[in-house]
Amino acid sequence: MLKRICPLLMLLPMLASAAVPPEFKVTGLASWQLGRLMINGIPFTLDNRTRFDDGLTEDTLGGTWVELEGVVQGETNLVHEIDRADRQHDHDMDIVGTVQAGRLWGYGASDDSLKPFEGSWADLECRFDGKVLSACRRDD
Repeated sequence: MLKRICPLLMLLPMLASAAVPPEFKVTGLASWQLGRLMINGIPFTLDNRTRFDDGLTEDTLGGTWVELEGVVQGETNLVHEIDRADRQHDHDMDIVGTVQAGRLWGYGASDDSLKPFEGSWADLECRFDGKVLSACRRDD
């Protein structure tokens, strides 16, 4: 009996890691549309566990540059943490998500630096001019 259980125990870490939803990270200009937080027209969901930092509240998010961190659960982008982003002094962006049709969280690239990541979940560091990405590379 013990010999049958041991192989199953070795599978548990793999099964647990497969069930972990992918984490995302994105910076952008927040807006409220139809009662939802949006960045680049992409909806993000807040819940009672979402942590607001830097004095932010739901009421102060609209029109504010923010950095969101959370997880993708099915079709829902669930936000765990919201920080104020410093767009005046920060020209680099750490961004994590799926590159689709040459875009990542609605941002295109002024060069071909997103191409190698097309169709994959990527943790990237990119230059950011406030509108488009460039010089994207895997974040170490």
